[in-house]
Amino acid sequence: MNLRDKLKESTILLPIQASTQSEAIQELLVHLQSLDKLSATSKLYAAITEKEETLPSAAGRGIAYPHFTSMEIDELVCVLGISKKGLEFNAPDGQLCHLILLTLSPNEDPCEHRKFITRFRIMFDNPEVRFGLLEANDRNEIMKIIQNWEDDEAKTDDLS
Repeated sequence: MNLRDKLKESTILLPIQASTQSEAIQELLVHLQSLDKLSATSKLYAAITEKEETLPSAAGRGIAYPHFTSMEIDELVCVLGISKKGLEFNAPDGQLCHLILLTLSPNEDPCEHRKFITRFRIMFDNPEVRFGLLEANDRNEIMKIIQNWEDDEAKTDDLS
């Protein structure tokens, strides 16, 4: 799965303005709505924030993956928000989250978002990529970092 198939410059928010976890989720949903990726956000917001209370999406190392499957979603959509100051997301390591990848996927294909998130986790495991994304000044720079990582991964796969 190619990350750039779903993540575009338009679906990156840098920086997000939110100062709390719930504000960040709302900001990311509103951004998707502004791109006509969603028709409404209130039900999704309520469902995601409720899910976050019982099953926090923070993975540690400054990364969170809020996600939800819904009949209202036709295909996987995502938005990457980057917070320079960091947000409290109840991370297992206690660190603030700087990279927040929100994914929404249809009920018919719940595995699609897992595959997508797994690709991001693999990419974020690379410290150069993670720090590069945090230091990036614009969306174009972020997309170049992701493209370079994916190109390097493809070369590695070709060699194996």
